Amino acid sequence: MRTAWLVAAAALSLVGACTSPMSRQGPLPPVGAGLTDASYTFAPAPGDAGGTVMQASVLVREALASKGYRESPNGRYRLEIGLANASPNVEVQRPERSAETVKGAMHPIVLCQPQRYVLTVGMIDRTNGSLLFRNAAAARHCGGSAAKILPRLVRAAVNG
Repeated sequence: MRTAWLVAAAALSLVGACTSPMSRQGPLPPVGAGLTDASYTFAPAPGDAGGTVMQASVLVREALASKGYRESPNGRYRLEIGLANASPNVEVQRPERSAETVKGAMHPIVLCQPQRYVLTVGMIDRTNGSLLFRNAAAARHCGGSAAKILPRLVRAAVNG
């Protein structure tokens, strides 16, 4: 029995080690019912958007619909979505100092180099240019793609 508990605890620690806690900066979108017009038009990604970007846009639009927003070709707001990932080795340029490199370390338990994924979501009022909201949700994740962490990023960015 004790061995089963140890195996279960080890498995849970491995699963938990694959993704960092989610962080979000910026305000959440207000509930659509509180707006005089909760319609929006989607600003598609320029160029040939990949499958992960398309998946992000579908998930964000579904999350906004659950908050009372509706998509319309002439919507009042313009929805903008951005998805980025950073490699484990990042060079940071600062005006006051020379560039410094931040090296991504291998995770000690699962032996992977996590990627940092950032999803930005924002809406701009098309009538006057004011910002309704803009935020970014971020997390580190081990794995081959952002597909596994994308639903969590969307929940953090749209629902909190």
